[in-house]
Parts: sequence; C-alpha cells; structure tokens
Amino acid sequence: MTIDIRSYLPRDTEAAARAALTPVAAEMKGSMILGIAGQVRELQQGGREIANFTVGDFKPDQFTIPEALGQAVQRAIADGETNYPPSDGIPELREAISDLYARELGLDYGPEAVCVGSGARPPIYATWKLFVEPGDRTVSFVPMWNVGYYAHLFQSDHQFIQTSPESNFFPTVEQAREAVRGARLVVLNSPLNPTGTAISEEVLRGFATALVEENAGRERPCMLLYDQVYWMLTNEGTTHHNPVALVPECAPYVVQVDAISKCFAATGLRLGWGVLPPYLKSRMKSLVGHIGSWAPRPEQVATAWFLRQPDQVEAYMTDMRAAVGARLGRLYEGIQQMKAEGLPVDAISPQGAIYLSFRVDAVGRKGLPDNESIRNLLLEEAGVAVVPFQAFNQAADDGWFRMSVGAVGMNDIDDALHRLETVLRARL
Repeated sequence: MTIDIRSYLPRDTEAAARAALTPVAAEMKGSMILGIAGQVRELQQGGREIANFTVGDFKPDQFTIPEALGQAVQRAIADGETNYPPSDGIPELREAISDLYARELGLDYGPEAVCVGSGARPPIYATWKLFVEPGDRTVSFVPMWNVGYYAHLFQSDHQFIQTSPESNFFPTVEQAREAVRGARLVVLNSPLNPTGTAISEEVLRGFATALVEENAGRERPCMLLYDQVYWMLTNEGTTHHNPVALVPECAPYVVQVDAISKCFAATGLRLGWGVLPPYLKSRMKSLVGHIGSWAPRPEQVATAWFLRQPDQVEAYMTDMRAAVGARLGRLYEGIQQMKAEGLPVDAISPQGAIYLSFRVDAVGRKGLPDNESIRNLLLEEAGVAVVPFQAFNQAADDGWFRMSVGAVGMNDIDDALHRLETVLRARL
C-alpha cells in the first residue's frame, strides 16, 4: 500500500508556510531571472521561436567545456577519485589556483589562501556569513547580480548606490569613498554582470586606496568582496584590473571570488573558490565544510591538472573569447545600426563577460509604462527574451536590459535582430 502524503497536508498551505518558516525565510523572494526563464520555456514548448538572451549560462551546442578538461574528469572517475575531498579543496587544486593567480594576475597568495567550493556561490555566501551581522551596513552598486538576496538573508542595513551608463555602470571614486565609510562589507564585480562592462584602473585604484584609509584604526574592518568570475572573458582592448594588484596594502580586507563556471563554460561542473588572507580562510573552510558545499572530487582533480597546462588553457580561452566577442559584437552592431536609423535603442560597447547592456528608450510611450511592459513586448511580439535591470536591484524604469549570448548562435542573433527591428518599427 502506498500512502498519498498530499492528503495529509494542510489546505491553507500559505498559512502553514508562514507558521513554519522564520520571518527571513518567509519573506525571501525567488529569482526574477528564473521566473522569466520559465516564461520563455513555456513559449518555446508551445512552438514559438525565441532567441533566449536571458540566461547567464552556456548552451552546450554553442559552447562546450575544454575537451581536455572533460577527459580529465572522466579519468579521475575511472581512477576512483570519488570520495570526499578536503572541505577547502584538494591540495593540488589549491596549488594550481595559487599558481594561476601568480602567473596571470601577479599575486602570490600561496595555496593556504585558497578555499574551493561548489561554484562561486558558497564562497560568496561564506563571505557574508563571516563578516556581516544583522544591522551591519553593507553596500553594493546598482545594477549588480544577486546582492539584494544576500542582504535580505543576512538582514544587513544595505545601501544600493546607483551608477550610470556614463560611468559604464561602475561607481565613481567619490561614490567608492562614500561606500566604504562605516560599512562592514562592500560588494564589487568586474567584468560586471549584468552590464558586460569592466571597471577602470583609476576607479579601482581609488576604491582600494579608500578601503585602506577607511580601515586605519577601525576595530572591525570594512571588507571588500571582489567578484571576478568573468576576468578571463575580458574583451580584446580591455584590461582586467585587480584591487590587490593595484594597491597591495588592501590585501587584508579583500576576498576574491572566482570559478571555472564562465571562463570554461562549465557552470554544471560546480567548481569555484575564494582567495583571502589565510587567517580568515580557515574560517571559510569551516563554513564550506559545515554546509557541505565542496566541489566534487573528480572535477577538482581534473581542474587541478588542466590549470597546470597553460598552453591548453590559453588555446581554449582564445577560441572562447573570440566566440563570445563575435556574438556580442554582432548584437552591438545591429543595435547601433537601428539607433542610427532613428529607432529608440542603444547599447554600451561590450568589454567583458557574456553580456550586453541594451536599452529601449520607450518607457511612457504608446502603452509602455515600464520596463516590464517593454520586456513582454519584445518577448511576445519579437521572440526576443531579455532581463530588465530590475532583476539586479535597479529601481528606475529607464529601459535598460541585460542580453546574454551564452545560449545563442550567430544565426539566432541575426534572426532576433531582424524581428526586433520589425517590431520596433511597427510599435514605436
């Protein structure tokens, strides 16, 4: 006999959830991006042709992981590398990451500063948990991926500082000085998700200098969470900058977060890391261990081997950057052509990551009161799926959207641009 458990559950499930959950959990919001992705899937299942520019992921038939890395994962499984790894990562991988940073970024942290996790999220979560108590002042810049959710989880007194397209959606030096003043944690991401732009040397140097000055004499320091997951996908002509490389004195206050997820199109392999002072890293190791968020051992073994093959890494990244750059370039050129022909669109020249900042300057025109109405117009009439900057804590309805090229090919982009232009000419 099988018991149908559903018949034993309360009828008013919303009330039951409120009673069972903590206030923080009860008020936790789901991802707007995942909600849009569900809408896209529903339309596709109904037979609609949709160019999906929403997901910060890679479609395997467009972007594959390095073949040598995949083979190394299979070898590790065949060799029996299937037991628990150390909670901060196997020594070989921590050494390989330390060597990568020394070789490519000029930063010799040593393997004792590296804490491996199942993607970048566990080190991000652990950073918040290590430094933030309820009521602490935390700061981020708008737009930026996911920070609002973490601020809610940790009940911090969070300040979102608005940026502008004129500064490539990064703070000015003056805003950086304002951000660190009295803060416990400041979050910065470059290349930036969702905008595909990169922070300038001048601004990051000013930020790092302000961090050092702010922490002089403070009992509890202001920490910087520097998310550089996309640094290996910086476009030609753009330089990736690192705060510790620019101002080494800020090293005690910086947690760097990174992963193979985006640079190797390996989101499903779930391998990332934090790099931070060793006396703090030991606490991150404990957190990652307690929540069981270590990366699978076969992936660790394989990544340790692959990172020690710099020629293969560079060959893969050369092709990867070219493929991403071609897609972003085609999107940007197509939108700029529409702009030149008088359509109310714009974009910022892509500098890194897999994203393009795209604007439809139509809020308040022809029955389009906000970004959401524009998003639905593009999706339902043009078959073009984008994410509004509201998903990245932007309050203003000013027509800005994220376009991701990880799941589209050049033909998809050309078809999408044609449909987009047709709809915009007819409607605007």
